[in-house]
Amino acid sequence: MKSSLLSPAEATRYSRQMALKGWGRQAQERLKSAHLLIAGAGGMAYTAALYLLASGVGGVRLVDGSKVGLADLNHHIFFRERDLSKAKATVAEHYLKDLNPFSLVESKAKTISKYNVFRLTAGCHLIVDAMNHATASLFLNQAAVRLRIPMVHARVWEMNGRLTTFWPGQGPCLACTYPEVSLGGTSALMGPIPGVLGTLQALEVLRILGGLGPALVGRQLTFKGEQFQFTEKPLRPNPLCQVCRHLEP
Repeated sequence: MKSSLLSPAEATRYSRQMALKGWGRQAQERLKSAHLLIAGAGGMAYTAALYLLASGVGGVRLVDGSKVGLADLNHHIFFRERDLSKAKATVAEHYLKDLNPFSLVESKAKTISKYNVFRLTAGCHLIVDAMNHATASLFLNQAAVRLRIPMVHARVWEMNGRLTTFWPGQGPCLACTYPEVSLGGTSALMGPIPGVLGTLQALEVLRILGGLGPALVGRQLTFKGEQFQFTEKPLRPNPLCQVCRHLEP
């Protein structure tokens, strides 16, 4: 039986065919050594995790304290009826581990709180905030500021979604931009919207980890599904922010 592994000559030909401007071996090595916290295990988080693991990220820690419900089945492409009432993080881990055997995938079926957020983010190089949970996002922001690591934040509602990157010391933090706890709606959701935002999150994470640089620090990108339109607006640091004002650029 022919081995599924590529020979050195085949690997060289494949790497040449897959060459991407600005993305070489060093970028892939940086990605391989990176460990991420993905907050959430729903449709948006799972989509981001799929692309990141397929791209070769070294490790992913999924954190989500909720259970699979009927409302999840219209926007999460792997949850099934048999998964109802099971921990989302545990189910997602089961499916994701088969995607890339060379990456570490672990799950924590926990609700993010001020008491555990620093333990959950320990050892991580970047936070992917895909929980759609306002209070948890604020706790994650505090961890990102203390660790001075980027947080790629997204939120979805109805037929809409928004995306930005908070990188303490390089731009505003989440508390600068959304000082109130309410960060968006939680109404009914069109199925593909989490996939759209999760894919964009993965692209931004790859840019950061690979060395291309973030595209969304100081910018909020909004997708309006009814008009099928992207809009953007600038985001600026708040010099009086109680969370990040002590940081030097």
